[in-house]
Amino acid sequence: MLTFKIINNIDELEDLWNCLLQTSNTENIFLDYYWVRNWVKNYQHIIKELCVIVVFDKKKCIAINPFYVSSFQLNTLSLIGTNEPEECEVNAEGIDIIYLTQYRKELLIYLVSIIEKHINAQSIIIKNINEFSLIHDIAKQLSMSKFSHQSQPCYQFIFTQFDNIENTLLTKKKNKRTLNKFIKDEYCIFEVAENNTSKNEFFDALIKLHHSRWRTKGKHGVFGNQTFFDFHKTLLSDTNFSKHILLSAIKYKQEIISVNYSFHIKDKIYFYQAGINTTFNPNFSPGLLNHLLLIKQIEKSGVNEYNLLLSHDIKSYKSGLSNDKNKLVSIAIYKYKLSNLFKIIRLKLSTKKSINI
Repeated sequence: MLTFKIINNIDELEDLWNCLLQTSNTENIFLDYYWVRNWVKNYQHIIKELCVIVVFDKKKCIAINPFYVSSFQLNTLSLIGTNEPEECEVNAEGIDIIYLTQYRKELLIYLVSIIEKHINAQSIIIKNINEFSLIHDIAKQLSMSKFSHQSQPCYQFIFTQFDNIENTLLTKKKNKRTLNKFIKDEYCIFEVAENNTSKNEFFDALIKLHHSRWRTKGKHGVFGNQTFFDFHKTLLSDTNFSKHILLSAIKYKQEIISVNYSFHIKDKIYFYQAGINTTFNPNFSPGLLNHLLLIKQIEKSGVNEYNLLLSHDIKSYKSGLSNDKNKLVSIAIYKYKLSNLFKIIRLKLSTKKSINI
């Protein structure tokens, strides 16, 4: 017989969370306990209530459901690490329930019932989830008696052909030309941060380059938001998480002209943010070069997936660095309540009808 608890304090969950991650073979970096804990601590101002549903089969933990109720969107249930205000969005992607797969069918029915009966939410917004995930199945069930809207899908672009880089990635003229320029230029070097000192140096350069690039567009980069910046500085200083942080840099005459900010967990690398000197001359695409050299460096290291994360543009540069993609969807579900009336009317007018999930 299944039982559950709703936990409101993230610090109570460390041992259970880490144990279930290991036994369920969950590898998504955005479900790492220390990522989640630091997000909760830095984004307290948007959290009305933490609602982590923990499910047990007798005494065995079989599922952890990382939810919170938003304070800036009235009684909206979302996955931890998602649905922040736009100016400080973390953009965690592909989050799912952490669970033992043999319980999937049983958990689907059980979790839908818990959310409907025990979570006080007027709406549910689930962003950037895999269409084959358990959370997607839960959202489909929850939407049946409510108004639901599914946004246009977007895609994560992924490179997996590490056993055949020369005949896949490097057959493209732009990639080969960029690498050849690097090889011939004695002043250009590639480095991966190996310790805390170099990680902090590269991170500071990332922020500087990121700010400079967005200022030229007349905009503020996301690192200019204090909450977003503090969150990532906390990750960098957290010894439990910083081991996953991968910072790679291109230097020209000892000046850093490109920094890639990525995360490495098990056999996967997630590219997250970049800082690029777009005025660099001579220009051999320092951003593209950083990707290519990192992929080549990890070619023999046991990494099987280089995930470039989400792009709304199917023809973005990320597609040119990948051989596969994951479809991600976002779903909004609204109860037929007076407080949701204007949102429902607006969505119906913009889409003409509710999109069936």
